[in-house]
Parts: sequence; C-alpha cells; structure tokens
Amino acid sequence: MNDLLIRVLSEINANIRTDFALFDENGKMVFGRESFGKNANEKSILLAGKSYTLKAALSKEQLEDFCFFIESIVKSRYDMELAAFIRGKPSLVSDFPFPSGLILIQNEVFCCTPNDSSFQGGDVAVNSNLTDKTREFVEEAFEEGIVVHIDNILALILPTEDRNELREAAEALYQTLAEEVSEKTAISLGGIAGSQAELCRAFVNAQKALEFACGKRFGVMSYAEMPLELIISQLSPEIRSEYKNEIDFESFDIDTLSTIRVFLDCNLHIAEAARKLYIHRNTLIYRLDKIYAMTGLDLRDFNDALKMKIYLILHEFF
Repeated sequence: MNDLLIRVLSEINANIRTDFALFDENGKMVFGRESFGKNANEKSILLAGKSYTLKAALSKEQLEDFCFFIESIVKSRYDMELAAFIRGKPSLVSDFPFPSGLILIQNEVFCCTPNDSSFQGGDVAVNSNLTDKTREFVEEAFEEGIVVHIDNILALILPTEDRNELREAAEALYQTLAEEVSEKTAISLGGIAGSQAELCRAFVNAQKALEFACGKRFGVMSYAEMPLELIISQLSPEIRSEYKNEIDFESFDIDTLSTIRVFLDCNLHIAEAARKLYIHRNTLIYRLDKIYAMTGLDLRDFNDALKMKIYLILHEFF
C-alpha cells in the first residue's frame, strides 16, 4: 500500500507551503527531501497503520499540529480509496497485498438484525460509528493488517490465505474487544480473496453475515458456514413462526444452551465438544441425555441435530 501513501502525501505537499520528509522505522527516507538546515524538528507519526518519523522546519508546537493534520488527511483519503477498491470502484490503490482475508466489525447494539423490519438480506443498516479507541486497538493488535472504515463498518484485512487462521484471529479479536476495550461488537468473516473481484465479493458476503452476527449473542459469523441461516431468512414470517416455538429455549439454563451450541459447532464430536466446554466426556454425555429427555431430540443423531440447529437459528435470529 506504499504507492497509495506516496500519492496522498504528494497531493498534500502540492497544496501546502511546508516542506517535509518522511522516514520509515529503519531511518530510510520514503518521501520528501531533507534540506531543512538546523531549524528542523522531527516527530513520530502513524500513517496507514505503520510508524514513521516526520521531519520539517517547524517549531515543536507547530510540528505537533502539522503531524495531526497529516495523520487526519491520510486516514481520510486512505479510507476513501480503500473503500472504493474493496467495493470494486475506481481507486488509486494499485499494490494491494493479495491474498488477504477479510473481517468486518460493527457495534452490536446499532446493527440491523434479521429480527428488524428493515432486514431484507441486503446491505447492513447501521447508524453509529465504532469508536476511535476500537480502531486504534485493532491497528495495534494487527500491525501487519489494513484497517479501514467503510461507512459505519470497520474492515480488517489480514495478509493470509488460511481460513482457519482468519477465523482464529476473528474469535480472539471478539473476546479481546469485549474484555479490554469494553465494547460489545459483532464480527463476521468474508473469506479469502486473491483479487479485487474476490475481495468485493467477500465484502458483500461478510455484510450479509454481519446482519446475523449482530443478532447472535456470542461468537463470530462466517458467510461460508451459514447456508441454513440464509435459507431460513428467505422463508415467510408465518412459516418461521409456525416452527419457532417447537422448543422452549427460554426454559433452558446457561449450561444446557451452551452444550447445544458447542456440540453442534463441533460437528457432533463428543471429545472436541467436551474439551471446549471444559467438562469430562461423561458429563457431556449426561447433558446430551438430559437434552434428549427435555426435547425428544438426540443430538448424537444427525437428523435430530439438524432439527435442533434449525430451531436454534429461529430462536436466535427471528
């Protein structure tokens, strides 16, 4: 993304009277010219998620304001050009780091969910920005990544072609934001992209998954892993209502609900589910027997597990 940074800095330089130079962490000049004499001062500056040193013939107070100005302009232009690139529109971006994985982040309380009347399986409807604190945290946590605001969504692009690595990063981010930043967020995955067209498609898919992530009370949603949710969203409200109350999830305690979710997410593998629940396999088997007695569904049976998955989706999202 260095080409875009140089283009933006060149535009800034052409419209101001102050000459400046930018140096990377190794002291190599990446922009400008160093001919300031003895009156030059320098200051650390963060541009496009990377640390640089800016040098200019300004007082320390003036340089502080100048760096803030440069950071603001670069961030705004970066977001604008990257957002256009991700959406498949004309952009100054020419050296995007493919292959990359896409993660979307949104304040959960401001999301439009499938429960809302405005949900039609299209673009995400949101009405609040994530805080600057969240963006700063994400940029610090993923120094190798690209962070950009697209409307009211925060997009994180990581240089990876491993879907499991992308999911692990998203799940760790979900937990950390809740614990350290104290912001309840919804997170979705768009998948891996190897070209601008694939990145654009990944963004659209991640938007659809984000609508469901906003309604989910835990975890991360991945478009590639949610065909049932998308199919059920296309059913009429009358049909969904007919099946929604087949099981009274409100009567379940936290352990029972957690067992159902984790066991289904682990593809009915007892050992893996027990490990993620931090319980002995015999305890898990006891809970599964209890769920069977309560619902008539044996989650160890594929057909019963599929029914439970459908009922759970109806309960959580509609």
